[in-house]
Amino acid sequence: MVHLLFLALLGAPETGPPRGPADTYRLSGVVSDSAGLPLPDARISIAEAKRYTTTNAEGRYEFAGLANGTYTVSYALVGFGPQLRKVVVSDQNVTQDVTLKASLIELPELQVTATPNATSSLESPQPVSVLSGEELHAAQSSSLGATLDGMAGVHNYSTGVGIGKPVIRGLTSNRVLVLDNGQRLETQQWGDEHGPNVETANAERVEVIRGPASVLYGSDALGGVINVVQAPLPSAQGERAFGGASIGLGYNSNNDQPDANLLVEGASGRWGFRGTAAGRTSSDLQTPEYTLWNSGNKAIGGSASAGYTAPWGTMSATWTQLNNSIQITEEDPADTPRQRVISGRGRLEGQFPVGTSHIDALVTYERNKRSEYESENSDEVVTGLYSQTLLADVKLHKTINSKVAGVAGVTALTNWFQKYGEETLIPENRTTSAGAYGFLQSDLGRWQLSGGLRFDYRHLDVDADSALGNPAGVDTWTSIVGNVGVLYRVSQPIALVLNVGSGYRAPSVYDLYANGVHEGSLAFDRGNPDLTNEQSLNTDLAIRWQSSSLAFEIGGFVNLISNFIYSVPLPGEIDPGSGFQIYQSTQGNATLTGFEASAKWHPYPFLHLQGTADYVWGQNRAIDQPLPNMPPFRATWSVQVEAKGSRLFTAPYALFSGEANAQQTRLNPDEAAFFASAFDGTGFTPMAYALLNFGAGVSIGGGSSPVHFDVTLRNLLDTPYSPALSRNNTVAPMPGMGRSLLLSVSTSFGKL
Repeated sequence: MVHLLFLALLGAPETGPPRGPADTYRLSGVVSDSAGLPLPDARISIAEAKRYTTTNAEGRYEFAGLANGTYTVSYALVGFGPQLRKVVVSDQNVTQDVTLKASLIELPELQVTATPNATSSLESPQPVSVLSGEELHAAQSSSLGATLDGMAGVHNYSTGVGIGKPVIRGLTSNRVLVLDNGQRLETQQWGDEHGPNVETANAERVEVIRGPASVLYGSDALGGVINVVQAPLPSAQGERAFGGASIGLGYNSNNDQPDANLLVEGASGRWGFRGTAAGRTSSDLQTPEYTLWNSGNKAIGGSASAGYTAPWGTMSATWTQLNNSIQITEEDPADTPRQRVISGRGRLEGQFPVGTSHIDALVTYERNKRSEYESENSDEVVTGLYSQTLLADVKLHKTINSKVAGVAGVTALTNWFQKYGEETLIPENRTTSAGAYGFLQSDLGRWQLSGGLRFDYRHLDVDADSALGNPAGVDTWTSIVGNVGVLYRVSQPIALVLNVGSGYRAPSVYDLYANGVHEGSLAFDRGNPDLTNEQSLNTDLAIRWQSSSLAFEIGGFVNLISNFIYSVPLPGEIDPGSGFQIYQSTQGNATLTGFEASAKWHPYPFLHLQGTADYVWGQNRAIDQPLPNMPPFRATWSVQVEAKGSRLFTAPYALFSGEANAQQTRLNPDEAAFFASAFDGTGFTPMAYALLNFGAGVSIGGGSSPVHFDVTLRNLLDTPYSPALSRNNTVAPMPGMGRSLLLSVSTSFGKL
């Protein structure tokens, strides 16, 4: 079926005549408001060409050097509703004037993760959340999980401040795929204490798919996808060379954490470049009752990118580096274990026009080196894990006619793992995989249809390991997944969405061949080499409303997972070395059901109300028990009041926000027993709690470079609490962060 879809895309006639490779054209126009007045500083971006520009004082914009093609053009300006327009360039210049309507709601202009062709979040066939702009700035934290915690359907599975794994609808680790600007990350997420290594400080936005997306992304996208998206590289075609920079400084009083980030970019002719840097360091976390020992962390990283645009297409190269040093809290304060994680990623990508279609090519390399030490002052590695990954992805974006477009792609991946240090968890191994996929989107007026298929093949070579007791082995898996989405526009602001999709996850090497002590869960874990793919069938039904003053979405889902991988205790089997219960990996069927709701309401220009609510119910059907590590019901809210500015200061605001978390009473029996044995048998009990926050901010100075000041007081009442998904719950009582004062100052210079 995938093969037939490839043939359909490759064989469909082009909508425009053939062209010479040197032919380029211009897209230009005027952006104005409903009264016809020009709008300066509006941002116009072309998703497929990865280019952007801004309007001048007369509201005019221009993209020079565009090849023939079909483009998704986004028009956005604060205070106005964004618009997406499909533009076909076919052997002539194109003029596209756009009128933006005033809007009190600040909506994300587009999403590029859930579908191969960019759409708005209203028209995405799958549930997609986008964190961008001031909301992303306010949510910044030291881990990806903490940054996204609070989005509807997204929680944080944390180990202190330094490690935060995103949880989407109750699923995490290898069931949630993390992307860095579309690049798949292989950061050994199978461990509870292994967080994704990606920095969000200089990102333009973060897009989250809630639900399986294996058609586009293959294995590990069974529960959802998170994409940390960078802005397109700047281009100076048709204008003078330019440059710009932004800088941000922050401080968290609770754990004495200063942080800083810097972005520098510019363009000259066809060349564009960008450099970023970010870093933070922190001391121990302060709870309302005590200092959480050995909970500090350090992180420093950055990236360098350069790109070139020519009539034959665009090329860009990026290198990203992120180094973390993370302290791990253990039950005995005298123990001071730590991790050192070094991640480096390189990518080379290009977009090449083919008639009115285009080919995207991406080649990436990643290395992830994780070293674990017994104490803060030790330089002797106890456990060392070194993973390297090469990935190639080529896809053809095809405009079949004015109503139908699609993509056909092939991807190949190879990963090799080496170990070092005194102890061992998994054997050395090599993984190779290949996949082919196709996806179609159709816009039929009120009806929008989408669907896709994917076939994957995976091969695993495992070395013999005497320490683990496993012989050399070879494993292979195949998978076919599909997705169908239907969106119906009831009226201009209202849409009904139904999406049915399947996902899969190939078992990790840890699932298959682990044979040792897992200190984090106080268990001896034993793998099972006979495990097969996890397969899911997920159904989403939602209603969305987006108008100039109100935006909300409420939906429910049912995710049926067959061959769900989990661990069970082996009766009477205790590891003699550690005294821990031996747990064996096995498989069964599971069901996750829940709902998510989010709303933004701006009844007046100065008043902004926002809230979310979510709940997930997880059940292991094979043994008729609740799934472990399920987040309880949670609701969040915020009230923001904005005042009128003056010539000296603008955008002053005050913000009250909070969250309420129910007690998790549906505990897995093994999870409940583990909690009961904590603190020398006195036990830990999950708790309900509510938090209150306050924030305020203002921008000082006129012109193009105002200085933004923000202050936030989190946990205003210094409430003791224990997040349900904190791994410190059974190590230290009430490990939640106490009251913290966050200070932030940022500004920009030049053209960004």
